[in-house]
Amino acid sequence: MLSAALLLVGCAGNEYEDWASPQSNEAEESIVVPGFSASAVDVINLNNISLSNEKDVRAFTLSGTLPDGFTLTVAKMIFDNAELSADPDGMVSSQALQDFFSSLYGVRPVEREARAEVILNAIVNGVATNINAGVITVKAIPQAPELENTYYITGTVNGWNNSDKTYPVVNGGGDPYEDPVFKVTIPVENINGEIQFKLTPESGLGGDWSKCLCSADEAGKFNYNNVGGNFLVPAPPRTAKYVRLTFNMLDQTWTYEYISFEPFIYFIGATDGWANAEQKLALTNDNGTYTGYIYCADPNGWGNEFKFQRVAGSWDNEINYSTFSGGVSGDFTQGGGTNFKANAGEGVYYVVADLAALTLTGTYITNMNLVGDFNGWNPGDDAQQMTWDAANYCYVIRAAGVTANGWKFTANNDWGINLGGNDTVEPSMVINDLVGNGKNLGVVGTTIKLYPTRKTSDKIYCTVE
Repeated sequence: MLSAALLLVGCAGNEYEDWASPQSNEAEESIVVPGFSASAVDVINLNNISLSNEKDVRAFTLSGTLPDGFTLTVAKMIFDNAELSADPDGMVSSQALQDFFSSLYGVRPVEREARAEVILNAIVNGVATNINAGVITVKAIPQAPELENTYYITGTVNGWNNSDKTYPVVNGGGDPYEDPVFKVTIPVENINGEIQFKLTPESGLGGDWSKCLCSADEAGKFNYNNVGGNFLVPAPPRTAKYVRLTFNMLDQTWTYEYISFEPFIYFIGATDGWANAEQKLALTNDNGTYTGYIYCADPNGWGNEFKFQRVAGSWDNEINYSTFSGGVSGDFTQGGGTNFKANAGEGVYYVVADLAALTLTGTYITNMNLVGDFNGWNPGDDAQQMTWDAANYCYVIRAAGVTANGWKFTANNDWGINLGGNDTVEPSMVINDLVGNGKNLGVVGTTIKLYPTRKTSDKIYCTVE
């Protein structure tokens, strides 16, 4: 048998590769020893192991007998797209197994499997010989914390009430193993000095502290299972309106930031070839809510997609799909990468972006009408419907029936979205500041143009001729 085995070695040479540092998974010449093979062990639950780069967990066992003179040295498992180093007893690095399975499937802690060919290196009379011990199916459960869909702040902001749900900490609403970044925003007015807290998972509400997330010794890190101290956020500066807490549940990292909202955020996207951030939404209250109208188009065929910028022309700290962990709804969805997509196609959209609650809603404007005393305040009067002028970014009507008895603009044949004057409406031919649910207008004319996108002005305005 020994002679036959040596004949099958071929041109293996007098040296062998140290498989502790494999360079590739190209096929190598090997022999098959009848009756000698590898078998996979039962499912390897990596959650029960302290991960290590040492060979600390058994992945396979060997059965059968090798001919006299064979000395096994190292082994490897060859998967379709990776190789894992092993020793002849089938021991592999738990960290290597974790990295391999998480790269294939992610870290959701459920049973996974992958087929591997087991190759062993043996030395026979100074000659290196590769032995093919067959194909096994390796089964493992990746190591990961047990993530829940919602956590809650329990600390100085709510009297350490373990049942309180005032401050939910959530991701974008999807699978927490696919989207492990959770956020919460707390108004500064509810904070008295520094904040100390823990995170209580939903299953622990009502007094169970055993699963709480706590601050770790290393800055910016945290532990599960109530191990560690309280999270600590210093007292906010006077200019701050909110403090936002962000947790990566898989990396076990956390950060905080103080937020003071700027007056505008700027739309940029396919409409202008991703070159100009001229349309903008305005801050409508101190709570971080921005509203306005944007014109979405796709003249270059790049997809009707867009983002927002905090400073026009700057991509620093951009506002994208991942920003709105509270959800994106209405006629907006996720486009390519972290872009938003305007699903209803080219046209004007009414937008509400809440940078405190981290929600975004887009409503496609099917029509914009004039409504007033002259038509019985009917928001769906087709005779007073305006036409969108894409070249000039305005709605136009040339047969307006408005009178001095009062009128407004309404969208989509309903009062839900409407525009009127602010508290200082001037009786001029240019109405410089229109606001949602504003006052009745009294300027009279037959040609009215409405400019809703704030492209050339910081205000929504109209002209009356």
